[in-house]
Amino acid sequence: MTKQNEDTRVKIPTILHLTRLGYKYLSLKQATWCTDTNIFPDIFKESIERINPGMDSGDVERCLDDLKLSLDNEDLGRAFYEKLTSRSGIKLIDFDDFSNNSLHVVTELTYKNGDEEFRPDIILLINGMPLVFIEVKNQTIKTVL
Repeated sequence: MTKQNEDTRVKIPTILHLTRLGYKYLSLKQATWCTDTNIFPDIFKESIERINPGMDSGDVERCLDDLKLSLDNEDLGRAFYEKLTSRSGIKLIDFDDFSNNSLHVVTELTYKNGDEEFRPDIILLINGMPLVFIEVKNQTIKTVL
């Protein structure tokens, strides 16, 4: 199946469904993100201030810096996961009222790790953090990655 056919028959309908679920489509042409972490700092900062009332911009900036450091750990994401799911301290996701979170969908965002890179078809952002990667394939393709 051609790329265009895969896009029109699988990827675009998936994105439309996600927008119906409350995700906002975000064009990479109009967005700013950190190429080291692929975190979208403007969305992150606005979201963290909203779900953590009383935090000032300096605290939010330190939170972002701390999060970036946890992503640099060689612990396969354990430190990041602990920060993400922590119920005490600064909330990165509002699990109590999920409608407080900012939900976005982007496409074809390149991830780099040394000399290697990959580009998932669809990426879901929660509060500016890329947390879900989706590879769409046509059902007629017999071999998967």
